[in-house]
Amino acid sequence: MVDTRSSADVLYFDAFERLGLTQGDLTPVTSALTWFIGDSISLLETTMLPITIGEEPRAKTVMTTFMVVDLPSAYNVILGRPTLNRIQVVVSTYHRTIEFPTSARVGEARNDSRESRRCYLTAIALPAKSHSTLVPEPHEAPVPQVTLEPPEPLIKVPLKRS
Repeated sequence: MVDTRSSADVLYFDAFERLGLTQGDLTPVTSALTWFIGDSISLLETTMLPITIGEEPRAKTVMTTFMVVDLPSAYNVILGRPTLNRIQVVVSTYHRTIEFPTSARVGEARNDSRESRRCYLTAIALPAKSHSTLVPEPHEAPVPQVTLEPPEPLIKVPLKRS
């Protein structure tokens, strides 16, 4: 999935395992990924992998550092701004394509509308959050629910039209 709002490139742990990668391919990190699922989540770790976008001769391959997260997802990866900017991608949501410069003119990757629909239907069926990986924001204290009431009774005053 391409997400121009994401400041991280994300690889889901189940896809990591399907690639045949092991714990030796991971590098520990000490930070959290914020606002990824509406909250902060602790990162599993990071890994660096080559990705190729497009088809030869108009393809581009770059090494990408992925943040590996163990959350349910309909997707394998999220390509965010770090990689999209490095590849110099132009996104067209209307045409469902991304285009990028290559040594052999402009490369292109197209969206498969059936696959997009399948991922969308899978994503909306997944649980909203994986509470086991949520990390509270350290600077945010719990906010008590408060109902505000006026200090004195309100008086309704009809307005006259002039």
